Amino acid sequence: MDLLRKTLQKNPLLIKAAAALHRSGEIPPDTYVLDLDTIISNASKGLAEANRVGIKEYMCTKQFGRNPVVVDGLLRAGFEKAIGMDIEGIKNLHRQGVPIGHVGHFGQIPTSELEFVLDEVRPDVFTVYSIERARQISHLAGKLGIKQKLLVKVVADPRTERPATGGGMSEDEAFAMAKELQKLDNVQVVGATSYPATAFSIIHKTHQLSANFKAMMRVIDRMHRELGIEIEQVNAPGRNCVATMAIVANGGGTHVEPGHSFLGTLPSMAFELDSAEIPAATYVTEISHYFGGHAIAFGDSFMATATMGSLRNDIDTEYIYAVIGDDPDKILDQGLVLAEPQQFWHDDLGWSMYASLMPDRTQKANVGDTVVYGFRPQIYRTPKGRTAVVAGIQRNAPKLVGIFDRAGVMLDRRTDDPVGYNHEQVRTLLKT
Repeated sequence: MDLLRKTLQKNPLLIKAAAALHRSGEIPPDTYVLDLDTIISNASKGLAEANRVGIKEYMCTKQFGRNPVVVDGLLRAGFEKAIGMDIEGIKNLHRQGVPIGHVGHFGQIPTSELEFVLDEVRPDVFTVYSIERARQISHLAGKLGIKQKLLVKVVADPRTERPATGGGMSEDEAFAMAKELQKLDNVQVVGATSYPATAFSIIHKTHQLSANFKAMMRVIDRMHRELGIEIEQVNAPGRNCVATMAIVANGGGTHVEPGHSFLGTLPSMAFELDSAEIPAATYVTEISHYFGGHAIAFGDSFMATATMGSLRNDIDTEYIYAVIGDDPDKILDQGLVLAEPQQFWHDDLGWSMYASLMPDRTQKANVGDTVVYGFRPQIYRTPKGRTAVVAGIQRNAPKLVGIFDRAGVMLDRRTDDPVGYNHEQVRTLLKT
């Protein structure tokens, strides 16, 4: 998903700051650079719109590696709770002291971790994919003396879902699941979830409710009318941004889970003429050598999310772009350089070490030159996910706040050793 053109239009200072920090040696190649101030600005716009239309937000933090500096900024901006995407994310956020509102939506919780989640994390809602998992939760909740609220996940057509991220049920299955859940002690079904809540038309440049959302609302209606369930949460994550908040609220949604809108990297934002959020993330690296006529850059954690974020709608191969140079003030001058995405779905990602670029004859690209990309990241899924958080970019006074790994652990710049896992310790270090 290439967003470099949009970054050039909306946030060129981010590109120059990333290049300058790399040229100075403050950040190494193969690093994601986050514009802290712009992330907080983007998130605040979405939160204000959600408040205006009357829906709640759980912040989604996986895209930026659950980075503690960014998470702290979001909490100070007014966010109250997060979604725990998987057990790693749940433990990460819990370690930071972040209240977690929703677990189980994409990453179900393993049996051995259920008691920890129920006893220590205490989420608002827990999405279950099976009656077996619900029975486990019911049993443990009884031992702990609590009653856990549950959601069912609805998919309009399960046949179209990829097994790699598959989970959820058809309308009839979800309704039957809700009926079975009512028979269990110590749990209470209070609503449903689905993903993604909205769809975007590249042709018309408009957002609309997705087929999954509409299927979920039909199940919600039946749960209330036929089973007498009091609906507390209609959870509608996916492509949540300023432009979609009112659409979700008007459709009946009560909760959203924005994440990519914080970074300005939703797929729609590459195609919209304008959007409230602007790009706040880049990937910086450097040219290592040439091979087969291509400029080869360091790229252990190079991973550009596929077009439109949905494999079944993608073309087989998509090109992305970068800017290259040795002078941050002139790095935009020779224009966009054609580049290849990682062969993510055809090769073993464990062998990915480099990123390939194809400068034309008029474009200079020398060994050691800085390379800056703009694409849609999923830092938590990358092998290293080294991340540099930078403040002051919009004041043209960029300051490196810290370098972190893919799990938000602060790193020593020279050795890459973890500074520590203690959130308060990291905060103290950041203030020095």
